[in-house]
Amino acid sequence: MTLLTRKEAAARLGMSLPTLDIERSTGRLAYIQRKPGSKVWITEEAIAEYLARATHQARPEIRTYRRRWA
Repeated sequence: MTLLTRKEAAARLGMSLPTLDIERSTGRLAYIQRKPGSKVWITEEAIAEYLARATHQARPEIRTYRRRWA
């Protein structure tokens, strides 16, 4: 199990530290903190789970055709 700091995890996810903290505080991203106020660690597994929940399948392209009235 690889532990990442908040900064490393934010870089992996391509987001800022404040956004990462919001995702943590709302419960969307799991983290480890041994005691309140201490350093926060995020596992590779937590990042993989977060990305799996945030990933959606692409929708097929729908083409619309406009009728031209003569």
